[in-house]
Amino acid sequence: MEEKWTREQLRLEIGQHFMVGLDSTELTPEMERFLAEYQIGNVILFKHNVESGAQLRRLCADVQKCVRKHTGHGALIAIDQEGGPVTRLSGDSVNVPGAMAVAAAGGPELARRAGQLTGRQLRSLGVNFDFAPDMDVNCNPDNPVIGVRSYGDTPEQVIAYGAEMLRGLQESRVLACAKHFPGYGDLDLDPHLSLPRVTKPLEQLEKVELLPFMRAVEAGVASIMTAHVIFPALEPEEIPATMSRRIITGMLRERMGYEGLVVTDCMEMGAIASDYGTVRGAVRALQAGADIALVSHTALTAMEAVEAAEEALRNGSISMEELQRSTERILRFKRAYQVGEAEPEYDNAGDMQETDRILRRSIAGYRLPEGRIPELGPNPLFASVQSYRATLVNNEECRALSFAGYMAEGYGGDSYLLSREPSKKEVAELFAAAEGHSALVIGTYNGHLWKEQREMLGRLDQVKVPVLVAAFGLPYDLQDAPGNVPGLAAWEYTPRSMAAVLAILRGEERPMGRMPIHLA
Repeated sequence: MEEKWTREQLRLEIGQHFMVGLDSTELTPEMERFLAEYQIGNVILFKHNVESGAQLRRLCADVQKCVRKHTGHGALIAIDQEGGPVTRLSGDSVNVPGAMAVAAAGGPELARRAGQLTGRQLRSLGVNFDFAPDMDVNCNPDNPVIGVRSYGDTPEQVIAYGAEMLRGLQESRVLACAKHFPGYGDLDLDPHLSLPRVTKPLEQLEKVELLPFMRAVEAGVASIMTAHVIFPALEPEEIPATMSRRIITGMLRERMGYEGLVVTDCMEMGAIASDYGTVRGAVRALQAGADIALVSHTALTAMEAVEAAEEALRNGSISMEELQRSTERILRFKRAYQVGEAEPEYDNAGDMQETDRILRRSIAGYRLPEGRIPELGPNPLFASVQSYRATLVNNEECRALSFAGYMAEGYGGDSYLLSREPSKKEVAELFAAAEGHSALVIGTYNGHLWKEQREMLGRLDQVKVPVLVAAFGLPYDLQDAPGNVPGLAAWEYTPRSMAAVLAILRGEERPMGRMPIHLA
């Protein structure tokens, strides 16, 4: 490249192509110095950055002021606000149900409404970029990372709902992000921990995984997030899609004609950090055609990645011409979705009530005799695990939360706490305890992913009293029980979801949701 480019000019150019995380609920002097020195143009927020709506508004305003001051442009401030289990906002904000719950609650127009509600709340807080919707087709019930984050197990279902969600977000002037291209839907490993491989032939990928992203492009999605997955049918080199020029530039840009932003999934995830290294991976992603490399957690790693990208620009391994085109693309979206240092507040009470109504409509019955909840009698036994972090993309949960305790207090009867991996002895004790009660109600939480929980559910026909299963999270738990055991799908392990189930068990409401996936 030409000598006229000073180090400061290089850094100003490169800084637009990185998005970093913050380590606090406020913009600390140390973090401001880091953003200033490395000319970082974009920030991602997590649950640990959020205490309340008012605090988040201040933080976003401070970030915008800092980034504008040091780069001359506003910031893209992103968050993973999918809804349901992937929710970063505080309880005083609008938090819509997750994708599969929305699909259970009504038609695609409800997904558009969820996008509008989410976008309006984010925009009022100063967030202009939502890493949603999830356009992955959850075609593998054993998927450890997607599950209820998907709208369903067919591309048609995902397209119908996902396209409306992204439209709703962008109508509210928040960038939507279709993720995770070419698809996380058929994984058997979690890319937060290790590098998955999907060996489907091209024809099958085009019919299932790729189709929702093609439709998202046609719907005008502002951004697409890349997947840390090896797809041999798409890339013969042993590298994940995030680092593949064939996939990002050749397929997404040239073949699919995509002109929006391409952002990577976090480059500190195990799939990249363990196999290739975050710094090397970030440079490879930019070389492949990504616009923004996401380095979410470690400032020192982000610094090293920026410096490595600068060196790649100096030695020509990153094309200055391509990078400048990418910079123009980023700045175009920043102008279109810019936010002020203090966005107007709005009274979100009505929107919060609306999201609660959507959640209550999402509870779906399964194998219910004549569509009715079995009589639980005067002294039911409620059993469940305590809350735990189901996947690494989820927030840390309240460890004291349990369906069993919540129901025993709200409905009456007794509670029984199970281990996440219940032993045969533990299960035998539970079944014996149930015989002294009028019914047994088991609340599961992604139990399908745990062999011991599946085995326990498979033995429920041995219980001598009426049994009901309430699946919080994956609905596949319901089909792990014998065919004579009825159930409810409740989608998320939260107090609001438990309250909806409690109302149904009391007979105050009925399960109105429809199952958005295929169960046996």
